[in-house]
Amino acid sequence: MKLHFVQLDVFTTTRFLGNPLAIVHIPAKIKISQAQKQCIATEFNLSETVYLYDTSELDAPVTIDIFTTTEELPFAGHPAIGSAWHLLSQTPERDSITLRTKAGDIPVIRNDKRVSLRVPIDFKVHAPFTEPGLKELQPLLKDADYFNGKNSNEALVSIVKGMTFVLLQIATEEALAALQPYPSRFSVENLGEWAGFVGVYAFFEREDGVLRTRMFDGWLEDPATGSAASALAGWLALKKGPGKWKIETLQGVEMRRESQIAVEVEVGPDSKIVRIDLVGAAVQVMEGWLHVA
Repeated sequence: MKLHFVQLDVFTTTRFLGNPLAIVHIPAKIKISQAQKQCIATEFNLSETVYLYDTSELDAPVTIDIFTTTEELPFAGHPAIGSAWHLLSQTPERDSITLRTKAGDIPVIRNDKRVSLRVPIDFKVHAPFTEPGLKELQPLLKDADYFNGKNSNEALVSIVKGMTFVLLQIATEEALAALQPYPSRFSVENLGEWAGFVGVYAFFEREDGVLRTRMFDGWLEDPATGSAASALAGWLALKKGPGKWKIETLQGVEMRRESQIAVEVEVGPDSKIVRIDLVGAAVQVMEGWLHVA
């Protein structure tokens, strides 16, 4: 069995920057198992691989499955942005499309050279993260390098069920650059329905308002994390209060994979999030055929 694939760089318009993404097309008559999808994602060895189920129905939602090298995810930002950009680039006469993910349907519109998608939110701010290893495992950072100090707890936020991030605020850009990966992924008890993936999203707010960020999943660092950027933007917008807020994020600089992520958040008069829109671009780097036993 041969499957066609493309590889994109997402959250950039420049090849070899941004976050790489493999998109494997699954024809309508082809069946592929979870084990096969996991093996292929492990073979690509990227932060995520998407399986895109081709359909001839122009107005029907397009189903995608999202896999890391070790597990399936209900939602992730850079795979959704990359998949939407890829589909709309193949049909220039269309300005919108709907992606169907495990977290729900995602409406997407063309936004000049970028795409804008409505994040399927099940937003929740949990009790603060209290694991001391979050800061004890950073030997290069001192108390003054943390915005809230070395002995404080940090925010813990879920964007959807199964996707949760520790929001680690850093005091300087130099301290952000000094962060080291963790030996393993953190686990959090009592998340209930939101249990699942837990990443560390470190951020520093520059004077111009742009957020410089890094995301760690244990020893793995991700060049661009749309779900984490959405979680952080939602949390910051709630602190700002009712209104519409646009938050620009710059991630991947330390990896030489600079990624530009925009998030637009609307907070209602009841101080609850009405919507979160994730905006980004992509560029195709390669394509080919995958041979599957």
